[in-house]
Amino acid sequence: MARLFVPQIATMSNLYALFPSDPLSPRYPDPAFAPEAEVARALGFQISLLDHDELDRRIDPTAALRRAVFEEEGIAVYRGWMLSAPAYEALHAALASRDVDMITAPSQYASCHHAPGGHAALSQWSPEAVFVPKEDIGNPRDLLERLLPFGGAPVVLKDWVKSQASGYWKEACLIPDTSSADEVARVVSRFLELQGETLTGGLVFKRLLPLATHDGTALEYRAFAVDGRIVGRWPRSKEAADLPTPPDDLLEAVAALTPSPFASLDFGLDDDGRWWLLEAGDGQVSGLPHEDSAEPVFSALRDLAARKRVL
Repeated sequence: MARLFVPQIATMSNLYALFPSDPLSPRYPDPAFAPEAEVARALGFQISLLDHDELDRRIDPTAALRRAVFEEEGIAVYRGWMLSAPAYEALHAALASRDVDMITAPSQYASCHHAPGGHAALSQWSPEAVFVPKEDIGNPRDLLERLLPFGGAPVVLKDWVKSQASGYWKEACLIPDTSSADEVARVVSRFLELQGETLTGGLVFKRLLPLATHDGTALEYRAFAVDGRIVGRWPRSKEAADLPTPPDDLLEAVAALTPSPFASLDFGLDDDGRWWLLEAGDGQVSGLPHEDSAEPVFSALRDLAARKRVL
């Protein structure tokens, strides 16, 4: 018989880490996050589990938290699968009703989870991008005027959260010539077809960077920032591990302006040796790039929670 997942008594009983439960064994954390849960518990977090489908698909935080126990008021952080902005706001409100304050407010979650927010704050280190809200998409051919700043250069397409780069790169992600009405219409139409009702926010057109690669793998690093400070940076592939890391001054400058207390920051190296900020994301729903990432990330979150309790 499998051992029942029973959280140990936390050394700080008002410090909570929420993880999605295993759909097949809901008394346990989802296997993808179980190692993180153990690290968080060892660092003093009380572990609580939620039903991700009830929260994200049905936006029912009461059902999602039916097994979660919060013994007293406190501070919480979520680590798990992506949540829509409405689902996150519902979770935030449900916890607030139990006197539990989340480290990241709904507006801060959206600022990094949705591409326009992070780009607005961090554009000086990011590739050029054009954002088209959902209500302004219209006929794909009408987008040509919005794409004029690219001067025909290639771009990659996504919505405010996701792309179709995996599996549909040439079909629904890469626009090789932004001056071609046919190319723009072809890729945008296929992207909208694939996204369907899951389209979030609108369209993002981002200049394609000539990133350095090794055996076809782009050389990228992922960093995490907590409270405006970098807590670690890790290669996103074994090929990138042979590179020098992104420079400290770049990491520190980006972290200081990141519009959320807990964020992931993805950096890539181009063919000319310049590091770029490729993407900013909410730290609660961004995958840890290495098994050793959990300890410094949760340690920094614990320290941030301690500072919030003092304020």
